[in-house]
Amino acid sequence: MKRTKHTVLDVINLTPETFIIRLDRKDFQFEPGQYVVIRIPDQNKGREYSIYSGIADEYLDFLVREIPAGDFSRYLRHLNPGSELDVEGPKGYFILNEHSKMGKPSLFIASGTGISPFHSYVKSFPELNYKVLHGVHFANEAYGRETFDPQHFVLCTSRSADGDFFGRVSLYLNQNPVSVETICYLCGNSDMIEEVTTILEKNGLPAENIRTEVFF
Repeated sequence: MKRTKHTVLDVINLTPETFIIRLDRKDFQFEPGQYVVIRIPDQNKGREYSIYSGIADEYLDFLVREIPAGDFSRYLRHLNPGSELDVEGPKGYFILNEHSKMGKPSLFIASGTGISPFHSYVKSFPELNYKVLHGVHFANEAYGRETFDPQHFVLCTSRSADGDFFGRVSLYLNQNPVSVETICYLCGNSDMIEEVTTILEKNGLPAENIRTEVFF
């Protein structure tokens, strides 16, 4: 797998736990929805991160949540501009269905930093016929909300009532059934994906209309 060296341009803090690490792009090509493995140069340590930036951006952005026991995410957060990282990839097949690109209704369902591939989708193809459900604990975790059309974005907050909907994305879907014609893309923790998949299947969505990417 191809590995290229990239320079850190900035580390952008979003919340006490979450940040964007921005790298120079060089000639790196990818499809929205793909991910890479970021590695420390000359070491085997690496972690997978979905690409957060759009295909027309001149930089590569990655949305990272710092894990208290995670040495790697803490290392990334404290890098200075000018530091170097190795990028391996792109990898993965969580890319847009051609029917979605042609205007078929698409529903993007994310938990936490699972919003990353959807942010890349919409930055790359702003004319998509989409709706986003983003499940977080608190409203300040609405990462990249400004990129999405506010009429097509629902923030589901589970620990406060300061979002658009008070409750998890699964509760929202139980109260707002999805049309069987919709292509659904799910990205986030495995519990959310399992629960939401069950709801969508009960609504009659065929398996080919449910696409998933698990963030552990």
